Amino acid sequence: MTRVNSTVMILAISLLVLCVACFFLQPLVTGTYDEGIVKIFRSISKTEIGQKLIEHYSEQFKVNTEWKVGPYKDIKPDEINKKDFIVAGFMFASLMALFVSFVSLILFIINGAKKAEQPISKRTIFFTLLLIILNGIIIRLVLASAVYGQWDMQSYEIVADIVVKGGNVYAETGRYNYSPIWFTVLGILKRIQLQLPAVPFHFVVRSFLCGIDVLTLLFLLLIARGQKISMIRTAVFFFLSPIVFLTSGHQGQFEGFAILMLVVGIFAYLKLKNNPILRISLLWLFATMGMIVKHNIFYELIISLNFAVKRYWVKLLLFTVSVCVFLVLFLPYLGCESKRDVPTTYHNDKFNSSSEGIIKNVFLYQSENWQQFNSKSFGETNIYGIVSLYNCPKARQILKYVFIIGMFVFPFFLKSNDIIRQCLLGMLFFLVFTTGICHQYFVLPVALAALRPSKGFLFYSLAGSLCILGFFHGVYVPMLHLLRLNLIWIVAIFWFAAEIYKDRNINDTTTATIALHS
Repeated sequence: MTRVNSTVMILAISLLVLCVACFFLQPLVTGTYDEGIVKIFRSISKTEIGQKLIEHYSEQFKVNTEWKVGPYKDIKPDEINKKDFIVAGFMFASLMALFVSFVSLILFIINGAKKAEQPISKRTIFFTLLLIILNGIIIRLVLASAVYGQWDMQSYEIVADIVVKGGNVYAETGRYNYSPIWFTVLGILKRIQLQLPAVPFHFVVRSFLCGIDVLTLLFLLLIARGQKISMIRTAVFFFLSPIVFLTSGHQGQFEGFAILMLVVGIFAYLKLKNNPILRISLLWLFATMGMIVKHNIFYELIISLNFAVKRYWVKLLLFTVSVCVFLVLFLPYLGCESKRDVPTTYHNDKFNSSSEGIIKNVFLYQSENWQQFNSKSFGETNIYGIVSLYNCPKARQILKYVFIIGMFVFPFFLKSNDIIRQCLLGMLFFLVFTTGICHQYFVLPVALAALRPSKGFLFYSLAGSLCILGFFHGVYVPMLHLLRLNLIWIVAIFWFAAEIYKDRNINDTTTATIALHS
């Protein structure tokens, strides 16, 4: 059986299983209370394994109710049936995520093998891509429906309510750390949801992010076709990656929005080879938009400008303009104080004005070393990366500033003639040397890596998927919750080193070839 036939067969079986599961478990997917689900849940609890599973997911439910997150904020202690129904939703989401992740792992192995491919008809490619897209969309929407989410989803609701009521986000809550772009999007999505009151806001947000993933896939496929790369392999490695569909479909994080902007810019640059001014302009424009959406990828703008522009004064000018555009977006919100009575739950920190909020919560914000909770010990520290080697706070502070400087300097050491590889290396540099981490950061390199797959990428996909599947405020799969984030860091170091070595070898080979022909 050929690679494509195996892929199609597995995707068809997966799609069938997803559809059947959605049909029989519709109450859990839609969040509509059903007594029958509770009875099944109670029968499971009578088994030894069932008791352990229920205890496992009840811890997640307990934390969400204590935090008063989303639909859990109004649950009373005596509402046992409602609690059981929600915990059943946690279990269902975990089961579906684990199933699709297992399917993805098989497809990664099949399509990751380096062997000659037989010619594939356009009809077969289209049908296979359609199956990939259907599987990816369904699992995202299932996860979006079955579980509310975590702290960030509650923050989105708070921010969206402020926007709809005409308030100033930076003055009224400390739970927003980005440019005005994302809260503008949240405001639009909230207004849409108000017209469809039966649809939960968290589902609307994740549906939007699902659409972002589809658009990113479309541009990745266009790049793959232009570079004669396997479109099926690209689609599998990106759209069915557990790291991607768990980040957007379950956690509801919007890193993918910024990545889409960068991918569109790279596509325009590669496509418009005969129009150098336009291709550089579009690359700069979309890289700037990516930085504005989420400024933790600002280094991709530096890499793009350094790659595409030869004159240093032009690079500096364009980067300065990008930074100015980013800063100008905050001007309408400066110096304003909240004129409304704001619920105390809106505040993580209270600010005297929006100016203080912008400075402290946007420009001085840094991701903490993530604390991973497991089923036995809440609050157990799960430190990631280079700071895990030091216990001295002063040393960590120094490392933070060294890291920031490194993000500005590293792009100028990249010499290859492949913009995709350079941008990928920038993301890997970030993951290897960052002094603060959040789980959603692990999605950053996946889109570009789908165009430049390697053993390092496959190991990273496996490690990242397992850790995110075990994330306490994610799907929280039993046993996987015991994994530690430094597993991803170790794999990221290996992948980064391999890509640097490959980048140098490709560059040396190209230089030698040019010299030989000269």
